Amino acid sequence: MPTFADLVLSRLAHASAQAVVLGGLALLICRMLPSLSAGMRATLWWLLSAQMVVGIACPSLLELPLLPAPRAHASTTIVIDARHIDLPSAATTMPPSDGFPWTTLVLVLWAAAVLVQLVVAAWRARHLPGMLRRAMPHDDARVEALCARRARELGLRRSPRLAVSADVTSPQVIGAWHPTILLPLDDGLDERERDMALMHELAHVRRGDLWLGWLPAIARSLFFFHPLAHLAAREYALCREAACDALVVSHGGQAAQTYGRLLLRLGVSPQPHHALPGASPTFLTLKRRLTMLGRMHETPPRAFTLALVAVVVVAAALPWRVVTARDAAPASAPVVIAPRPPAAPAPPAPPTDGVLPSAPPAPPAPPAPPVGPARGTQVVRVTSDTRPPKAFIYYGGDVTVMSGDKDDFRRADAARHGNTPVAWYRDGEKAWVVDDPAYLKRIDAIYAKASQPAEAARERAERGARVAAEQAALNERMAKLSQRQADLVAHEVRPGPDPRTRAEYAEGHAAIGREQAMLADQIATLGRAQAEQGRLDVDMARRQKDANDQANQALDSLIAEAVRNGVAKADR
Repeated sequence: MPTFADLVLSRLAHASAQAVVLGGLALLICRMLPSLSAGMRATLWWLLSAQMVVGIACPSLLELPLLPAPRAHASTTIVIDARHIDLPSAATTMPPSDGFPWTTLVLVLWAAAVLVQLVVAAWRARHLPGMLRRAMPHDDARVEALCARRARELGLRRSPRLAVSADVTSPQVIGAWHPTILLPLDDGLDERERDMALMHELAHVRRGDLWLGWLPAIARSLFFFHPLAHLAAREYALCREAACDALVVSHGGQAAQTYGRLLLRLGVSPQPHHALPGASPTFLTLKRRLTMLGRMHETPPRAFTLALVAVVVVAAALPWRVVTARDAAPASAPVVIAPRPPAAPAPPAPPTDGVLPSAPPAPPAPPAPPVGPARGTQVVRVTSDTRPPKAFIYYGGDVTVMSGDKDDFRRADAARHGNTPVAWYRDGEKAWVVDDPAYLKRIDAIYAKASQPAEAARERAERGARVAAEQAALNERMAKLSQRQADLVAHEVRPGPDPRTRAEYAEGHAAIGREQAMLADQIATLGRAQAEQGRLDVDMARRQKDANDQANQALDSLIAEAVRNGVAKADR
């Protein structure tokens, strides 16, 4: 559960952060282009809602490898022989959860809030079926003909149903699957105003607003905590109405002033849920609709607005995430894990009459164990591309440590006289040389202590290699027994005279089975030994890391002491 909670919350956080970018871009475009058409404005705010929903529902984010890859300051290869490490099951490797599961609590609270909003929305929509049932068919043939003609002019394949309802005070369209235009019983509109009101509702049907309007509502429910989700839903509803207003003026042959007077006459009425009315919900909305109606003839070219929306979609609406290059060199030491050999084949099942078992293939030879550094020699760390802030190069008796770039190696070689031990250290632009025998002896002691876990790990690796060789030999013997059993079955089912009786064949099968059982026990014993060896190797790797960290701290303290005491000589 915590993993799922972390996944959902991370998607919510990323979608919320990206919504800030897209919302800011939409606000900037609307501010810089006041003459932008209402349809394009509605598209921008709808894209913001869509980005939020896609950001949380998307199974994987789009990764753009645009960031530069981090350069490695050191190239160290660590080889782990997987043959001697028994990987435990996921149930045993998962650490017990400590503390209170805050992420799970936050996810539960978020889901409860979303569920409450869904219940409230369902409660508000409970009256819609009854409203449609109570609506009476429209009996004016002239209005029916006018609605059908305007529907054809707007490109609709069929005209929506017309009905009269006492539950509405202004014309509105309802129903996503089967749109119905509801007209009030006493609308008080003349023929021209009724024509424009019908065209406004038909424009909603043509634009698909009854379907598209669900996405901002869903985004507002899922991101109820995000102010931009509420802003996007509100601005989309306003621009959607303004886009239908512009469609009525452009296709209806009416002047903008005439349609504006109709909006003033329809006035302000509360916004019904799951329906699209012609009236405005607030005075501010009515004022903004009239303002946008007066600018509808100042809109920029359609090609420009389409290109602008495409750029917004690619730049801010898609759920992308900028990451580093995939082919970048790793900043830390790579870990190379030797492949685990296949498990020993299970003993073959006892033969059945008339069935010839096939002999299993011979097990592959185990891979050679990795070759580690020689005894007493530390892993060489080299940086050749980037100058690290610090460098340390030590030439000892049987210990050689290198951490620096090519210039550091050159300066350290110049400071060394012949094959005498020397330690060269650089911090920033200052460098020192330590050749005091007492300090060099202490450096040897530090590395000798750090190499003890590595020596123990090497011995364990050798023992694991011997165990693997024994297991390979047992697997080979098991394969030979399977071949003998297959040959015995082949002789038993072969037609023709046979000097051996069925009892003799049964005794032969039993002898092979006993030997197979003995080998299986030995293989199981070796498997348990390998499992124990793997656990010890994991513990040894932890000890080796701790020893390396302690050695680095001790070495830093020793060099600082040598600099303070004047034992370290400045290297010019």
